Amino acid sequence: MAAIVLDQPWAGETFTPPTPADIAAVEAWIVARLRAQITSVEVAHFPDRPEAYRLTNRAGAALVRYEGGEYGPLIDAAAIVQERTFKFAVTVMVRDLGWGMGSAPDGATPGAYALLEAIRIALTGYAIPGCTRLYPLRESFVGRDRQGGVWTYRMLFATRGVAVEASSAVNFPLLAQATAFERGGVTNVNRGAALYTFNAANQIQLPNINVTQASITDSSGETAYAAGADYLLDTAAGSITRIATGAIAPAATVSIAYAYAEAVLAVAGGGSSPTVPTN
Repeated sequence: MAAIVLDQPWAGETFTPPTPADIAAVEAWIVARLRAQITSVEVAHFPDRPEAYRLTNRAGAALVRYEGGEYGPLIDAAAIVQERTFKFAVTVMVRDLGWGMGSAPDGATPGAYALLEAIRIALTGYAIPGCTRLYPLRESFVGRDRQGGVWTYRMLFATRGVAVEASSAVNFPLLAQATAFERGGVTNVNRGAALYTFNAANQIQLPNINVTQASITDSSGETAYAAGADYLLDTAAGSITRIATGAIAPAATVSIAYAYAEAVLAVAGGGSSPTVPTN
């Protein structure tokens, strides 16, 4: 049998669990999307001190913040893996609704209604890496600042990602080589009787591995020995071990006839290997 040649050198594989998107990353994507799509108002993360925030943009602002989330049932039995729903609120602050004295749209600045629609269009269906596409949940009127003349609305969007438990990589060794045994007797090769002598460890190593059957007698071929009573045969390794309580004497020379099937040693990295170690 010819040597097996790997398609390309292989040094093993390592698995790194996917890193799920976090809150800050998702919010950053939302802010970047709104800034790219809407230029008529200020787009920013919600301020740490909202009471100190002042609307300086002539038309208005869209402020993004994390509203909260929900976790679904466990997906995997071996690790903590759950679906995670992110909810983000966009606070829309605008100086008018877009109507001129309660009649036709005035068009001087983008009104609240037009801005709400623009935000909905910009975010609905937007795909964030590691998450599903954004989708709207609801929108509502918050109130109007009579002193500043600012109308405030709140829009809520959601996207789903994955929450995975933190874990360290398991330090399993990479597969460096493997031996494949042919089974079923398809490639069986018969070896005629030959003399072998047990070593000091009461073992005989045959020239071949993947031994399918063996017949052992004394050196003259007249006395047959029984597997399990006189000796043990390791078919995979092709080795024979003398049983101390059996009929085979220590350091005895015996006659062995056997059959073996092909065994192929595949080595990662290729080169002079993979090889067929026995024929």
